[in-house]
Amino acid sequence: MSLSGWTLPQTPSGKSSILPPPPWHYSGEIISADFKADPARVAELMPPGVEPKGDGSCSFVFADWCSAADLDPLIKEDPARGQYREAYLVLYGTFQGKPVGRVPFIWVDSDLSLIRGLIQGFPKKLGSIAMSRPVEVGQGGPRKEVGARFTAHVSSAGRRLCTVRVDLDEQHEKLYPPAVATPLLHTRLWPGIEGGAPTVHEFARAKIAGFELGTVFSGSASVEIGESEFDEVESLKPTAVGRGYIHSFAFSYVGGEALPIGEDES
Repeated sequence: MSLSGWTLPQTPSGKSSILPPPPWHYSGEIISADFKADPARVAELMPPGVEPKGDGSCSFVFADWCSAADLDPLIKEDPARGQYREAYLVLYGTFQGKPVGRVPFIWVDSDLSLIRGLIQGFPKKLGSIAMSRPVEVGQGGPRKEVGARFTAHVSSAGRRLCTVRVDLDEQHEKLYPPAVATPLLHTRLWPGIEGGAPTVHEFARAKIAGFELGTVFSGSASVEIGESEFDEVESLKPTAVGRGYIHSFAFSYVGGEALPIGEDES
């Protein structure tokens, strides 16, 4: 009897596989803030072929996700499978003459999300993420409205890595925050089991469908970057902080495109 499963573990039925192949679907609540860091430190985290924007532009993003997959209905039906939170940094630059975002650090609280991200090229680690949850009734939490404050923070290995606060002062009819409007360019890296050159080392871009953005609220923000001997985030401490954003966000990942490392046709 053969074993099956798109990822490990493989079994005769394949039901124990961590996740199925795409398409994957995401719907979430976002708390994010734009800021600037030392341009030299941003440039250090860009791989060959990717040019930093030059002004140290960054964003820190927190997301509370519900996810689904066409080939595994339990990811959507069981919140223990498909729901999770994550936090990540975005650095801005250009690749092949077009704007891209790079994610040098990202933390999640789900093994499914961890493996799904590594396959795409996200450098995911496990972490603990807390986010203000928007409410529609009562006084138990903030509402998506001018005057409300939203807070989010992430820790890993017991170290607080980032805290973001946003005080909403504006509602927008049409606004695309940089962190969701900029296509991401990842690095897929799998070491060779026998040492030497990696088995996989390539750039990857996602193929996205069904992009939806809810009403966006923005406001003044604060971004506090912590320190850890395990995560080198302190090099990206803000030199200036821009706007923060609260909104819903949805899209489907329908596949990807691989490119050689350092390729730049511009």
